[in-house]
Amino acid sequence: MLLMEKVALLNRQNETFALAMIIESKGSTPRHVGKMIVYHDGSIEGTVGGGLAEHYIIQESVKAIQVGKSKIVEYKLNKHAKDGIQMNCGGTLRVFIEVYTSRPELVLAGAGHLAHSLSKLADSLEYPYCIVDDRIGYATKERFPNATNLFVNEDIGEALLAANLNEKSYVIIVTKDRDDIVLKTALQFPIAYVGMVASKRKTITIFEKLKSEGVTEEQLEQVHSPIGLEIGAETTEEIAISIIGEIIKLTKETKPTKVKQLTS
Repeated sequence: MLLMEKVALLNRQNETFALAMIIESKGSTPRHVGKMIVYHDGSIEGTVGGGLAEHYIIQESVKAIQVGKSKIVEYKLNKHAKDGIQMNCGGTLRVFIEVYTSRPELVLAGAGHLAHSLSKLADSLEYPYCIVDDRIGYATKERFPNATNLFVNEDIGEALLAANLNEKSYVIIVTKDRDDIVLKTALQFPIAYVGMVASKRKTITIFEKLKSEGVTEEQLEQVHSPIGLEIGAETTEEIAISIIGEIIKLTKETKPTKVKQLTS
């Protein structure tokens, strides 16, 4: 597989990685062109020339992945030059490190009108999403043609378990009447985010029920409810925008703290 084909594949798979590419080479350098995929653990595919310069580029790529920002680095391959590195080539190398960050993976728990509006926004943002519901007639490929998966079970808790929640999962709870079951199930996993569409009274009622079942106050404090940015949203479409806006805002801030798991 060609390197850029692998980049496209990793991007489709929603992986986080960096692509280091030589953008300028002056004088004597190990290579004048080159590309290299760098993963978060420092492993690589491809090369930008090897040697000490590549070692430093890998280090800088890992740092860039950690902060989620692309950068340009430059090295003087001359151990005698000011700010030079311990190499004898004598040239100068500039490398662009492009960071590909994973997109939020939305888990829409509930397949009603709001979930449908959320799915349309997810499509436009190229956010992967799956649908979880207990109603076969709602969670269909016709209504959600671009969903990565549809998880339907009369026991919606079992349907959510089948979604294999992970650290990229952003769970949005918009069920008909099973919010408590979905929330308790979601808190069993180290997800990135969990939000619930509910009135203040309903939220209090659900929280009290879950606390009686062993969920801690600390865990419940991590639940976003009411959900979404305060933009005066009223229609289904406006509410969907406020919810996606909140998720975008969170992903642009410091890396979200994983939801603390519910212990049995």
